[in-house]
Amino acid sequence: MPPKARVVLDTARLDSLVEEIGSRDLVLQAIQAFLDELPDRLITIRTSLATEDSGLIRGAAHALGSPASMLGAVAVAARTRTLSDAVAEGKRTGLHRLVDAILIDAEVTAADMRAYLASDRPV
Repeated sequence: MPPKARVVLDTARLDSLVEEIGSRDLVLQAIQAFLDELPDRLITIRTSLATEDSGLIRGAAHALGSPASMLGAVAVAARTRTLSDAVAEGKRTGLHRLVDAILIDAEVTAADMRAYLASDRPV
């Protein structure tokens, strides 16, 4: 049996958000805003890591992770939380690998979000 694919985007969360808000259009706008801001947020995470400033790194991780969590981008949210926690604990090893993993997850998440935007899911 092949290994279960890791979920990067929880579309059930997005569908639930549509129900909670009552507007698919608002959720789609939020997804598009997330996608529009994603490249800059990823650059900020990478550059903050180079500064070795814990506050900047944690702030950059939170700035990406918080909206990721709200929009069901579970892999990005989990990895940014791990990054923030590692920095808060004073860890310095493995951070570059973790940021690389965030970049990969963000790329897959963005593709999944674009597919969600193109879908005809009901409200």
